[in-house]
Amino acid sequence: MVMFRLLTHRRLSSILGGVLFGAGMSWGVAAWSQEVIYRCGNEYTNAPRDIQQCERMAPQAVTVISGTRPAAMRAVAPAVSPGPEPRTTSESPRGQNPQQIERDLQARTIVSHELDKARQQLNSLAQEYNNGEPVKWASESRHHQRYLDRVASLKAAIERTQRDIDSLQRELDRRPVVAGARTP
Repeated sequence: MVMFRLLTHRRLSSILGGVLFGAGMSWGVAAWSQEVIYRCGNEYTNAPRDIQQCERMAPQAVTVISGTRPAAMRAVAPAVSPGPEPRTTSESPRGQNPQQIERDLQARTIVSHELDKARQQLNSLAQEYNNGEPVKWASESRHHQRYLDRVASLKAAIERTQRDIDSLQRELDRRPVVAGARTP
């Protein structure tokens, strides 16, 4: 009888110990996942640089939202040509939806207008720059450094506008022209 009680006691203690250990581990994981979060302006962090300028956030339940897998894009073989010509496809790369086709046309129109404006701006900047020798203003006649600063800013503006034109042209080339659709 004593042996039975001893065995039962050992079994109960090992079972109880296992249960307590498991509960302690799950509590530890829960405590670890619920660290203190601070909001410092627009930044959320658990290790703020200056805790005086941060606000401690109330603990909240963690929500996990599973994402969707992107649909496989149809591969369109790029045409090899010496100049940048826009691709022409018989259908929109995003589907046959007429609203999507209209949005694609609107986006292409907007990019085209932006490209035209950038080219006009480049022309006016190039005329003002006058090959590195713009006309001196009256306020620059005594202050040569002002003139040099204006020349440098004009040159930087020309380079920036040229980069904008290049990126807009790449964006326009990336957008296909839908065959059979009206062009704006």
